[in-house]
Amino acid sequence: MKTRIATIFTTLTLTFTTVYGQKYAPLDLAKKIFAKETLPNIENYISGEYEGKPNGKDLQNGSITKFALLGQTDKTAVVGMTVLDSIGKGLDTYLHFEKDTSWKMTAFRALAMTGMIEQIKIELEKMTPQQVDEMIEESKKNKNDDFEMFKSREDYHFQLGNTKLTLELDENIINHFLTNQAEFDRLKNLALTQLEKEKVDEERSLKLIESSKTDYNKLFISSVSTGGYELGNCINFLIGGMLDNSVGYLYIKDKKDLPEMNPSRIIMIKEIGNGWYIYKTT
Repeated sequence: MKTRIATIFTTLTLTFTTVYGQKYAPLDLAKKIFAKETLPNIENYISGEYEGKPNGKDLQNGSITKFALLGQTDKTAVVGMTVLDSIGKGLDTYLHFEKDTSWKMTAFRALAMTGMIEQIKIELEKMTPQQVDEMIEESKKNKNDDFEMFKSREDYHFQLGNTKLTLELDENIINHFLTNQAEFDRLKNLALTQLEKEKVDEERSLKLIESSKTDYNKLFISSVSTGGYELGNCINFLIGGMLDNSVGYLYIKDKKDLPEMNPSRIIMIKEIGNGWYIYKTT
């Protein structure tokens, strides 16, 4: 009788697994959803706004995918997926998961509204030195401070470098930081010194080291601040973006104060080391 009961339960377990699918960890599930072969019973592995698209079938032929677990708690997880074409150009995306009885993918994210930034980059790259100088002269004549135009060669190089860095793959954004880490640390220390004398309102963003704008512009950083919506105690070295869709570097003394990733605001945080991270928002 015991043998018969055990056999019945084994059969039921195998049937349940076949019908409802296996249970995967977030990283493994990400690889399954974006594999070339369709994941059987994909509806059992998705929830919320994510309805199964895009998936591996939507990737171009010859695409290469790279996956990395960016963070995981008992109930949520984020997996980074880089998609590269045959010449190494690509896109970083962020897959968000939630766990009930099993892990399910709930949202697909990437830095949004990049089309206008890409167009600005193309236009800046096409300009000849003579055209740059002509634009600078025209800018000097214009008295409207809201007139979007570079006012010097340095400003032109900042705008071009800033748009390029904003659109770069995460790996290259990290490499830019590592190449210039000594200067980033110097500026961070200046910001920390200022914070010792300033009262920070976490609800509002406080601009930092504005007297060093020329220095951080050389790193293609558009502003340095702290506080504000969801970034809390972090020192935010903003690169750029459009509206709430931004990318930059964070420095934070204590890892426990690091913001949490979520699909509605901070879609990605990647650790660089020594208190430094890169982030993206939407």
